[in-house]
Amino acid sequence: MVEHSATSQRFPRQFRLTRARDFERVLRAPDFRLSAGPLRLNAVFNRMHTARLGLIVGRKSVSRATARNRIKRVIRDRFRRIRSELGSVDVVVRVVAPVTRMELHRHLDRLLTELKRKTNPTPS
Repeated sequence: MVEHSATSQRFPRQFRLTRARDFERVLRAPDFRLSAGPLRLNAVFNRMHTARLGLIVGRKSVSRATARNRIKRVIRDRFRRIRSELGSVDVVVRVVAPVTRMELHRHLDRLLTELKRKTNPTPS
């Protein structure tokens, strides 16, 4: 069994989009957009030499706070696990409608696989 230290499980501030202008840049002029079910992903390449994540899970889309928090926790965890494979990109994931746990995992896996493909093109 592989044990993970508490520090390897964290999602530090440097890997998060925290400023409104960063969100705005990704949402207004994305380098690419992806969609899967009720999830929308916008991404823009950055100069930070790391991938950063921003989340938008609004009350109009998911009314219960516990559900919003669970959705954000799942997205952060999945992003944290593949962040090192992405390169320099800012990503904003929006949830635009209620989503079940199974749907969330299925759609999120699809989005993140496509994100990895787009940020790491294979040489031809």
